[in-house]
Amino acid sequence: MAKEPKVFISYSHDNEQHKVWVIKLATDLRARGVDASLDTWDLQPGQDIARFMEAAISQSDRVLLVCSTQYIEKANKGTGGVGYERLIVTGELIGNIDTKKFIPILRNNTSAVKTPTFMGPRYYLDFSQDDAYETELEKLIREIYQSPALEKPPLGPFPYSEPPMKTEYKAPPRPAFNPGEPAPQIMVDPWFVTQRKQADSGLANIGFTGAMEVAFTLSRPISRRQGELLDAVYKSQVHTFGWPIGVVLANRDEYRPKPRIDGITAEIAIPDQQSYDFWSLRSTGDFYLLQSLFEDMRIPNTLFFNTRIVRITEALMFCKNLYTNLALSDDATIALHIAHLGLKDRILSASNSARRLYPSKTTTENIVETEITVRLGDMPTRLVDDVVRLAGPLFMVFDFQEFQRQIYEGLVSDFLAGKVT
Repeated sequence: MAKEPKVFISYSHDNEQHKVWVIKLATDLRARGVDASLDTWDLQPGQDIARFMEAAISQSDRVLLVCSTQYIEKANKGTGGVGYERLIVTGELIGNIDTKKFIPILRNNTSAVKTPTFMGPRYYLDFSQDDAYETELEKLIREIYQSPALEKPPLGPFPYSEPPMKTEYKAPPRPAFNPGEPAPQIMVDPWFVTQRKQADSGLANIGFTGAMEVAFTLSRPISRRQGELLDAVYKSQVHTFGWPIGVVLANRDEYRPKPRIDGITAEIAIPDQQSYDFWSLRSTGDFYLLQSLFEDMRIPNTLFFNTRIVRITEALMFCKNLYTNLALSDDATIALHIAHLGLKDRILSASNSARRLYPSKTTTENIVETEITVRLGDMPTRLVDDVVRLAGPLFMVFDFQEFQRQIYEGLVSDFLAGKVT
């Protein structure tokens, strides 16, 4: 961040006392080297208000949203200057969901919900109590300067190093298959049927219908212990887009992966964040995932084509990492299953306004399933081809929608570079 970070303060003109408090906050920030601006100082008579708001938000390093009760009401209803600022902020949030540019601040807030709906479940600073002002101000300044009071300690060893659980489980035999051959109908296998049933139940219990389903199986099953499985999942995650496939959360007991007689499993259900993840890895190498749709956290009843391409790319990369970390050779043959559920009446769109589709397209199909077979060693060079094979049938049900290969190549390339657009 620049030596003198630029900060814009967004607030509602609740009353004169509230305006005085906001001016004090801005003044205190400037006294500590933060280039804070707000309309009281910087909006001149005759100036275009909309252009001022757009420039102030886009050109600032951080934006402080003073979330009073009136601010939240105006933001949620889309009224006044606060309502217009909401549109600008929402555009940036959709373009980069992981951004930390916008910092909610509580003041004069008696609402049950402490931040506007468009902000989602973001962490806020609480300036409600005057006697805590200096403490919260210090937190805010440290965040703006990216100078935490406590330095993050170095990463220790993997925490699951205890002796692995012994198992007597033996998987039933299955027919072998080869790369390029039709996939062996993964989801008819009893183990996958059981995982799907458990995951569907968990998804329904928190009121969701939309999800992505991922499954992998090997032509020649392996035999691995629970500790080896967990270590492989932990090392195989792709940390680019939200919670990764195979997310391992060790800080909450109810979310930690649990050992089973035939492998490991994890279920993470957070209803107020519109988030559900269920995954399971069998000692034979079979993997299953059901994950709620990211789109439902942002714009319900939509499907972002760029997000789906990114998620399928992540699934393929996780698959390659997983079986490499389980010490399989490049000759290993894998069948992959990708399905999207709860599609009926959704609109195919994009998370980035620059990629919007016109006219909007919907589908009457509720589920689209695709399966392919691949050779482990070929996956890196065939990544784009396999993404097209898995994603193409999904988009086709939205009124014959197809995308040029260059679009797939661009999105996959950006994802590999750590960028999500």
